[in-house]
Amino acid sequence: MTPSPAVQVPPAGLWRGSWRQRARLVSGLVLFAFAGTHFANHALGLVSLDVMRAAEGWRTAVTRSLPGTVVLAGALLVHVALAFESLASRRSLRMPVWQAAQILLGLAIPFLLVPHILGTRVTNLVTGHRTDYPHVIAHLWPDGMVRQTLLLGLVWAHGCLGLHQWLRLAAGYRRIVPLLAVAALLLPLAATLGIAVQGQFMDRDLAAAERFGAPDLARFWEARPTPEAVSALRAPVLAVIYAAAAGALALGGWRIAAAWRARRIVVTYSTGQSVRAAEGQTLLDISRSARIPHVAVCGGRGRCSTCRVLVTQGGQNLDPPGPSEAATLAAIAAPPGVRLACQARPRGDVAITRILRPRGREAAAAQMGDPDLAGIEREVAILFVDVRGFTSLSERKFAFDVVYILNRFFEAAGRPVIAHGGWIGGYAGDGLLALFTHPDGIDAACRAAYAAAADIDRAVDGLNRQIAAELPVPLRVAMGLHAGPLVLGRLGFGESLSVSVIGPAVNIASRLESLAKAAEVQLAASAETARRAGLDAAGLRAERVQIRGSSALDILYVERAGALAGRLPSA
Repeated sequence: MTPSPAVQVPPAGLWRGSWRQRARLVSGLVLFAFAGTHFANHALGLVSLDVMRAAEGWRTAVTRSLPGTVVLAGALLVHVALAFESLASRRSLRMPVWQAAQILLGLAIPFLLVPHILGTRVTNLVTGHRTDYPHVIAHLWPDGMVRQTLLLGLVWAHGCLGLHQWLRLAAGYRRIVPLLAVAALLLPLAATLGIAVQGQFMDRDLAAAERFGAPDLARFWEARPTPEAVSALRAPVLAVIYAAAAGALALGGWRIAAAWRARRIVVTYSTGQSVRAAEGQTLLDISRSARIPHVAVCGGRGRCSTCRVLVTQGGQNLDPPGPSEAATLAAIAAPPGVRLACQARPRGDVAITRILRPRGREAAAAQMGDPDLAGIEREVAILFVDVRGFTSLSERKFAFDVVYILNRFFEAAGRPVIAHGGWIGGYAGDGLLALFTHPDGIDAACRAAYAAAADIDRAVDGLNRQIAAELPVPLRVAMGLHAGPLVLGRLGFGESLSVSVIGPAVNIASRLESLAKAAEVQLAASAETARRAGLDAAGLRAERVQIRGSSALDILYVERAGALAGRLPSA
């Protein structure tokens, strides 16, 4: 389906956040651009020293000009200062792995970066001596290459982590991730090889200068020592940086300890957990401190909406949304009571529901006798459930809202399946595959499948009422129900090994779901499953249909599955 030109999809909130977050982002982008062009310049050493130096002239004309120096130095100071401020303001040590890795990389960088800056830019400012590529290569090759390569890797990994976590919210980013990943791997490798190639050329030139008495050639690669006054700055500069880092960590630790002692607020989750917390923490920090899974794609910066919660009690104990939170909530047309957990700080007791929750795995093995790698054959009732018209609906919604609506639908449809002894065999886009077996045989499994279909109809009606503000039109479902022998087994490799079903009955159930859509009814089921379930089929529309890839099949059309409950035999 081609999207209508009038449909406007809200853009990802890449620039949303507090002024501190935006300043840290902009300063990081400036530094990343400097590092990227610097490494690209290194990589030109694979071509020739002349090309390398020509590109360096253009680059340093910008970076070593007065405006360029001010911008770079300012970006470095702002980025470091805001990073320390972020550490000092932490109320919990719980954080995503990528965020912890970025912090550790950032703390390691100054130890290697400060000597490099002192030996190049500061030396150039103090002495006026050239610190171009011949000078730098003479200093680095070969003894300094390990240190330089480590510095390059730390800086690049730190920057790429931050850039990825920022851009992952952008539309279309996932499509170009493979290309960016290749570039991210190749650039530092090429930069290192560029220096190494020119280092070997330097060795050749120095050997020739010694053999043929060519002092000019030797002076070209002269490694002037860093002035003692500049070298002496290394220890105090590093001491200041790491003292500031230690101070920020200590202050953050004091805040965490104080928050632990002052736990007065109770946050109650809809899943039953109650957590005591200190005033001043965000709801996201409270969840992480209590090891309660809480989705936050942007890392808690208020740029996405995945951490949002519905405040069911105590809304008056939360400060009103700030500008960045209000902008994100407006972009997703959030109904009243919805807040971003990464921004909302409770001042009193609250009760919340996490809107996007990590889903657990159903224990299908318990339902089907733990099939081994070879698989087992069982008679299974198969129920396909799909949302009608979801493609057009999703084109009008923000991507995270699509995920939210689908997860709510899967929860609403999945609970009846589990309640009637079935399990979820898989998800495909906006649909799910439900499978039913029963110790009493296929007849009981078919009854359970019909009962689940009836409850799914009622559950979706209830969901439509709950999230009416999020939906331009109510959700409608189409279902296909069939039964037959299937091979159930674990398919895949390694950690991706999962339970799958194979057999023509699955394809037939899928065809029946398509027929239900075409007939504008909720359920199309094979007459055989109705007979096995003991369903009273009087008054239901019946038809014999040629199923593509199979034989003709008698089917029943059910306008509303919710009406089936009275047609099933009592337990």
